[in-house]
Amino acid sequence: MFVKIKNSLRYLTILISIGYIFTLSSCVTLLGKKQEVSLNSYPQGAHVYAGNKYVGTTPCSYKSKKTKDFTFKKEGYQSTTINADTKMRGSIWWNLLFTGFIGVLVDLPYWDKYDGLYYYANLNPAPVKKAETPKPSIVTPSAPKEMAASSSTLSRIEISYSNIELKAQNIYQKYKSAVFMIYTSNERSISQGSGFFVSKDGIAISNYHVFKGTLRGKETIKLSTGTTYKIKEVLAYSEEYDYFVFKVDGNNFNYIPVTKKGYSIGETVYAIGSPRELENTFSNGIVSQNRGKYIQISVPIDYGSSGGALINSYGEVIGITSGGRDDSGANLNYAVDIRNIFNQTSWKWY
Repeated sequence: MFVKIKNSLRYLTILISIGYIFTLSSCVTLLGKKQEVSLNSYPQGAHVYAGNKYVGTTPCSYKSKKTKDFTFKKEGYQSTTINADTKMRGSIWWNLLFTGFIGVLVDLPYWDKYDGLYYYANLNPAPVKKAETPKPSIVTPSAPKEMAASSSTLSRIEISYSNIELKAQNIYQKYKSAVFMIYTSNERSISQGSGFFVSKDGIAISNYHVFKGTLRGKETIKLSTGTTYKIKEVLAYSEEYDYFVFKVDGNNFNYIPVTKKGYSIGETVYAIGSPRELENTFSNGIVSQNRGKYIQISVPIDYGSSGGALINSYGEVIGITSGGRDDSGANLNYAVDIRNIFNQTSWKWY
C-alpha cells in the first residue's frame, strides 16, 4: 500500500513539474497570440500576399504569429513588397533562467512580434510599353536595283528645246529656287545631297547613291526658302545609271525643264547644288567628254553636290552632278546623262 502511494506521489510530482515548466514558458507563449495588422495601399484595390498566402484586397487586415513579407499587386502598377519588421517579445536569458531549455524551445515559434500594426504601400504605375513603329525599308543592294519610270511619270516632266541662250546670272536667278538640299539618314549618321524639280507639281530628280542604304520615309528636302518637305512617292530609280526620281506633296514649284537637244563637247554648262551644305552654290565649266552614261565636265563640284542640276546655256538641265576624282586637280568631274531616265523605257523624246 505504501509503495503504491509512493509511486503515485512520484507521478504527481513529475506532472506538476512539467506543468510548472510550461506555465513559466507561457510568459512568451501566452503573449504570442495572433497579431492583427492593417494593410492598405494607394491606390486601393491591390491584392495582398503574406509570403505566398493570399490575404485580401486593400484595405484589409491579417492575423498571424509569424513574420511575413507583405506583397501588394495591382494591375497597371508595379508590385511592391514591404518587409514587416519584428521585435523580440522578452529576454531569452530571462526565459532560460526560469523555464530552462525546454521552455525556450516551446517559446521559440512565438518569440517575435510585429514592430508595427499598420503597413502601407504606395504603388508606382507600371512602365507603359511603347507601340513599336514599323521600321522603314532601306534601299540596299539586295533590293531591286532598278525601277523604270512609267510613261505617265515621264509625260509630266517638262521638256524644252530652246534656241535662246541666257547669261549666267539669269540662269542662276531663274533656277536657284528649283534646286534644293536633301538630308538622308541611316542607323548611324545623317548625310546631305542635292536635288532639283523638273515639274510644277513636285516631280524631282537626284542621284541614287544619295539614297542608297538610307531609311526610307526619313528623307527631307529643304528649299532655299527654308521650307521642308517629305518624299511622298518614289517614281523611278536605277543603281546602274545612278538616278532617283520622286514626288513631294505640293504644287506650283519652280522647276528646270529637261533638254531635248542633248549636249555637245566644249559647250558651256552650269551647276547648282549644295556642296558641303553650302546652299545654292553656282559654278560653271565645259563639257569635257562623253563617257557613255556619264558626262565628263570641268565644272567644280564637291561632296553634297551629288544630285544637283547640270544646266546648259539655254536654261535646260542636261545631267545630274554626281562626283569626281579626289586625287586630281584637273576638275575631272562627272554628271549622269539625264537621258538615262528616258532610255530605260520605250518612251523616247529625243
